[in-house]
Amino acid sequence: MLAGAHGCGKTIFAQQYAHEILQSGGKVIWITTEELPSTLREGMNSFGWNIGRYVEDHHFVIFDSVSPTRLGLSESIGHMMLGLDPTGMLIVITEEIRKAGADLKGPDSFLLVFDSISRLLLACEPKAVIDFVSCLNSRMENARVRGFATISEEVHEEKILNSLLFSSSATIRFRIREGNNSDANHRERQFRVETMHGRAHDDSWKDYEITKSGLDIMI
Repeated sequence: MLAGAHGCGKTIFAQQYAHEILQSGGKVIWITTEELPSTLREGMNSFGWNIGRYVEDHHFVIFDSVSPTRLGLSESIGHMMLGLDPTGMLIVITEEIRKAGADLKGPDSFLLVFDSISRLLLACEPKAVIDFVSCLNSRMENARVRGFATISEEVHEEKILNSLLFSSSATIRFRIREGNNSDANHRERQFRVETMHGRAHDDSWKDYEITKSGLDIMI
């Protein structure tokens, strides 16, 4: 789970990681609930991550949950479009993981991105979304595949947020702080691997900047 305030760089982090997976010959499934597929592609292209050929050869597959909600294109459900329905989404994602299984050559050969869980929470009952995240996490662990789900912390109750984080295998936390720089507009961006169940990890905060070529992380 990529957790942090809106606009802190969670989606860019996922896009950058996804591009690296694609460059290495892997496959990415991206569920978008907040921005149109065209906006997603344009955003990635603006950082120099040209994904056109990956879309054409079906290595980068986008499932659109935005258009049906905004435009009422219910007749297009099932044609790379999904309704904001946790059960239906779980069925589609599980099938995509199953189909990719034969081609998996290691942990870096497949990535699932769900951007974002927040939009699903605003449209559905919280318990249904928590159950969805828990089931999805279990199925991904069983298939030994990786994935990111983004969530904006400031728009949800703490109890719901904690339940979602508990249902995930790991949490990467992002934060923006007012810097000590004399420039009033200067902000410090940091992230850390906060939890990673069953694995030793470095949980210290790392500084990062959003540049023209993506996230520049100071390690």
